[in-house]
Amino acid sequence: MAPSAHAAFPGANGPIVYIDSSSNINLVNPSTGVVSQLCPSAACGTPSASDRPEVSANGQTIVFPNATGIATLPITGGGFSQITSDNGNDPSFSPDGSTIVYQASLVLKRVAATGGSSTSISGAKPADEPEVSPNGATVAYVNNNNSNLETIPIGGGLPNVVVAKLGTIDQVSWSPDGTKIAVNDLNHCAAATPIGVVSATANNAAPTCLPNSAAGDTDPSFSPDGTKIAVSNAGPNLAILNANGIGRTDFTTTGGVFTDNYWAVQASTTTTTAPGPTTTTTPPCSGTLTGTAFKGSNPKPQKALAGVIVAAGSASSSTNGAGAYSITVPCGTVTKTATGPATKTRVCHFGSKSGPTSVTVTVTNGSVDIENLFCKKK
Repeated sequence: MAPSAHAAFPGANGPIVYIDSSSNINLVNPSTGVVSQLCPSAACGTPSASDRPEVSANGQTIVFPNATGIATLPITGGGFSQITSDNGNDPSFSPDGSTIVYQASLVLKRVAATGGSSTSISGAKPADEPEVSPNGATVAYVNNNNSNLETIPIGGGLPNVVVAKLGTIDQVSWSPDGTKIAVNDLNHCAAATPIGVVSATANNAAPTCLPNSAAGDTDPSFSPDGTKIAVSNAGPNLAILNANGIGRTDFTTTGGVFTDNYWAVQASTTTTTAPGPTTTTTPPCSGTLTGTAFKGSNPKPQKALAGVIVAAGSASSSTNGAGAYSITVPCGTVTKTATGPATKTRVCHFGSKSGPTSVTVTVTNGSVDIENLFCKKK
């Protein structure tokens, strides 16, 4: 099963969302590479590990495929809502968030984001990787018969072949201004530089291959500000390419299970004061829990402990190679605990070597709670 493709909605760069090989939904900070687990597999209906999630244009809602069909989840965590039960894949939001486009058995469909009956989009060839443009007028997809990159009006019609024969069926990504599409092209690009960018209105064109892509790069996803493209490298781990083709950053923090990613807009809500036009934009209330885990009682860098899972409510984060963790949680009271493989032979204490093994904190909007872990042998 191929991963899905989605538009990068314009806005400030937020977290990168992905489903790991164990079917957990995760967020990764694109600046630090620190991973937070948002929804474990069992709590979200077994998300598809071979499909990419997407996030609404306001950054508030994740849409993803699970074992039943298409589902949605607040980006702050909590319970998920099942939207379809037809084993659909590759969901993509319309820019107003009212509609989800997806494919079921390679038939392109659309459904209300609140659920209900699905409607087929006529004219599309066997469609994989469906992707709604940032203006909501067009759907891009990869023709499953011949790996063509094609576009079609969201209401149906005649498809346009943007690039013939990509040579692979992989996710594609619209630039946030809707003028370009990022692709993985094994036909027109060299194996050493497989990621390319093509005009969205082209016909039978070849993409411009990015010299800063590398062998094994897949799953391109434009950043909301349009300056970068996230990919899965050969690890597979997160790598971030500059969209101008110069420079890249490769991370090792995603544990070799990073694929099928989507770069989300930083979450916000907009309200209008009648009669207008005054508007206010307010991020949803959330704070950050962060810190570093160490072996024993000495907080030295060489004592950093990777693999400790710090859980807070429904969210969690595994400490990386530098022992660091970071979790974004909604405002309120939450209890932190430390579990996971690294704690089989160690007991982790918050704050000091004799501190508690769990701790309750109050999260306020924008708060950053820094608390280290000291993990002593049992």
